[in-house]
Amino acid sequence: MTYRNAFIALAALVVGACQTTVNGPAGVQVSDEDPGPSAYGAFLAGRFAGTSRDADGAADYYATAWELNRNSAILAERTFLSSVLSGDVARAVESGRVSAEAGDETRLAGLYLAADAIARGNYAEAESRLATEQLGPFNEFIADLLRDWAHAGQGDVASALERARTTSVPGYAAAYLTLQRALLADYAGQSTAADAAYQAAVSDSPFTRITIALYGEFLLRQRRRDDAIALFDGYLRQQPLERSITEMRRVAAETRRIPPRPTVSEFAARALFGPSAALASQADIDLSVVYLRMTQRLDDDYAPSIVLLAGSLERNGMIEAAIETYDAVPDGPFELPARIDRIWLQAQQGEVEPALEEARRLYHRHDAVEAQLVYADLLRASGEYAQAAEIYSQALATREAQGMIPDWRYYYFRAISYEQTDRWALAEADFRSALEISPNEAEVLNYLGYMWVIRGENIAEAFEMIERAAELSPEQGHILDSLGWAHYVRGNYDQAVFYLEQAVEYSPEAPTINYHLGDAYWQVGRQLEARFQWERALTLDPDEDERVGLMARLAGAEPETPATQFADAAETR
Repeated sequence: MTYRNAFIALAALVVGACQTTVNGPAGVQVSDEDPGPSAYGAFLAGRFAGTSRDADGAADYYATAWELNRNSAILAERTFLSSVLSGDVARAVESGRVSAEAGDETRLAGLYLAADAIARGNYAEAESRLATEQLGPFNEFIADLLRDWAHAGQGDVASALERARTTSVPGYAAAYLTLQRALLADYAGQSTAADAAYQAAVSDSPFTRITIALYGEFLLRQRRRDDAIALFDGYLRQQPLERSITEMRRVAAETRRIPPRPTVSEFAARALFGPSAALASQADIDLSVVYLRMTQRLDDDYAPSIVLLAGSLERNGMIEAAIETYDAVPDGPFELPARIDRIWLQAQQGEVEPALEEARRLYHRHDAVEAQLVYADLLRASGEYAQAAEIYSQALATREAQGMIPDWRYYYFRAISYEQTDRWALAEADFRSALEISPNEAEVLNYLGYMWVIRGENIAEAFEMIERAAELSPEQGHILDSLGWAHYVRGNYDQAVFYLEQAVEYSPEAPTINYHLGDAYWQVGRQLEARFQWERALTLDPDEDERVGLMARLAGAEPETPATQFADAAETR
């Protein structure tokens, strides 16, 4: 069984019950455990909110239903799971206690309550919560990790170390057990054993960056600054742009700062992070959020976990919860990428102006190339092409000064910004630069080829470029439109119809493509179909120039080669 499939198979043992948090249990009947009309109405509202991916709304409605019928184990379980997803710790703990006492079908309540007890320093309660049987393989592994830290918190780190050293686990979990041994030995002050285990964990872990950071912090606490710097340098030779390790290396080299020793709860969070992250990286399901919430409960300042939690919430469609979680990432090397992810998420929700304003503030606060690029991208998306080109130029200069490998995308984006502000010579040079870096980029080949076609320049080379783009991306409507229009310009009207009909099939809502197809139909004598396409194009929000041309055609003007807008990818996807 592969690493991916092994984790998903284990998670599947509990995922079915967890997914009912959002969608509601298909078999719930009022007659089985009738919560009363008002409670049942709130229950249904909770199901609907969950289906709509409104984590807070689902939690509120389930909690309302449970308040109206405290005897309902079903409502307690739904309140618990939805509260965990929404991040409401107090309500998750309150309802989780009732759910655990009632049997807790998923066994998640007991695990979460154990994590909560460790976070509060009540290690005996945590151990008691973990005494549940029939947890299932994945939950049992998580319980073992937590149980070790409950023992350590009670002063019995020796038994925790003994269990971690002698137990055997399936191969997919071995790396996380190795890290557990390192963390426990670190906590116990057994520096030699911790060092050996950290080295083994670095070799085995699928999350090398996280393990490097943990080992580096251990070395710094041991006053082995040179060893820590050498560790960071070794990693950065392979990942030179990784921000968090770069910052750790800078602090180690320039200051005498020693990382604080983690608490029991913080150590436990780092132990849970690996398996929780593995599940989140392999399956976009609500269950992955639950385990990451446990990790957050153990240490709500552990930035890698918070960033991963935000991304998992985003991928699972819980957008408001994701935005709140991105906002919770603490200052440090993870803060900038979290802010950028939040900005893009906001823009994708249609809030482009607020996203642009946030990107502008980020740009003025940071001199990092990432802040420059997100600002330039949103300026371009907002039609502020002149300023976008200026910021892209800054970003390209920054990348060059830092010795970064040239990236075709930023020459391409600046080229678009130049072209949209009538600076064709600069745009053409950037399109060519992008193709020198990466010759087989369909979008670049298509854009430059199309611009040459409508400008009447380099027609033979343009035609070859567009044909190559269509070979690379044969199902992209805007690229097939370019190929069809290139045939139209050359007078190959039958071929133009052939490709433009395909383009409309892939991108039926694109006004430019429908406009082009109407013109091509007209040239082959299919006037009735031409009028239909022009009329349809008018309903698809064409720009003003296209609207005027369409109205003229419908009023009787015969088509020539029209000055229509480029059918870009954004219009047709």
